Amino acid sequence: MPRGQFYTVFTMGFATALGLFGIIAAIGCWYWPAPAAWASMAIGAPGRPATWLTPSIFSAIVAASGVFAGYWIVQMQQAIVHWSGDREIARLNAEYRVLAQQVGTERADEIMKEQALAMLGGEAGHFNLFGKNEMVHAMRAGGVLPRQ
Repeated sequence: MPRGQFYTVFTMGFATALGLFGIIAAIGCWYWPAPAAWASMAIGAPGRPATWLTPSIFSAIVAASGVFAGYWIVQMQQAIVHWSGDREIARLNAEYRVLAQQVGTERADEIMKEQALAMLGGEAGHFNLFGKNEMVHAMRAGGVLPRQ
């Protein structure tokens, strides 16, 4: 499994576990009202508990905070993936510009297409996340028609 794919799967699993833990903790807080009582004493005025903090409301807060934390972990990971993809696109664009200056745009187009087909064929194993047939099928589904 490539490194980037491992990070994505690990992050999604961790975020799911965190969200499920929040929901399970909320169910426990709903059946056992002592944590809500402790929180209402801590939030309320000295000597007077916060009467609005019932076990149901406290359980909803606990569940929402677990799901919220998992959601933002995934959002941060997706932002990092997006930034990394933008960097790779910029690198390929710079490589194309250098090739276009050296050999012309038509030959640079051919070289970049040959590189892409080589990556699809498995010569660059770090890019071949799927098999060639699956990648070509995905390209066709996206409206890109590769040469065979």
